[in-house]
Amino acid sequence: MQHFPEIQLTFQEARVLGCLLEKEILTPDSYPLTPNSLLLACNQTTSRDPVTCFTGDEVAEALRGLSGKYLVEKNLGGRTPKFEHCIQDVLSMQRSERAVLTVLLLRGPQSAGEIRQRTDRLHTFSSLEDVEETLTWFIDYPHGPLVRRIPVGEGRRVETFVHLLSPAAADGSSGTVTPSAAADTPAENDWRAAIEARLASLEAEIAELKAGHAPRSDDGNP
Repeated sequence: MQHFPEIQLTFQEARVLGCLLEKEILTPDSYPLTPNSLLLACNQTTSRDPVTCFTGDEVAEALRGLSGKYLVEKNLGGRTPKFEHCIQDVLSMQRSERAVLTVLLLRGPQSAGEIRQRTDRLHTFSSLEDVEETLTWFIDYPHGPLVRRIPVGEGRRVETFVHLLSPAAADGSSGTVTPSAAADTPAENDWRAAIEARLASLEAEIAELKAGHAPRSDDGNP
């Protein structure tokens, strides 16, 4: 039986929370976010999996849900209300841990190599082992695991990890996706899954090679 942590989010709430965590680091000058900026962040086509087409009402509902769970608060300092996360009041995390959680919220199941690559602008991990250590911290979280390890098998060529803050993520299902993505045929889905599995394998191998080979000094020695 799958056990979930105390924090339980809808797919929309997970996407909104991930966007707030991401934009706090990447665009600090425009953070906290207005509802419109947050809508654009949720539906952007880069660094998101799946790509969504949320409506303003869906984002507003997600913000209400997150507020009720003490994960988001509204800032009324200007003409337009702005929103910021307050996850630090619920989960005590270092910057490295917040970076890993952010990409898991925004991009679904990923290998340790993919996570290291995709967190680069949020936090620089010195090695793949550092990423795995952070993932273990989430898996062994004292109040219940926040991340689950997905072993190799069933079409997966590398071990992947998924957050457990949303049952939709843990079950491998997704929320509102773009019409083009929803209309994919089974054959296209199989082809895409095979390509993504191969890319994940290559990215993991490259990350491991980079982690194990420090650059040499240019002193003429072999």
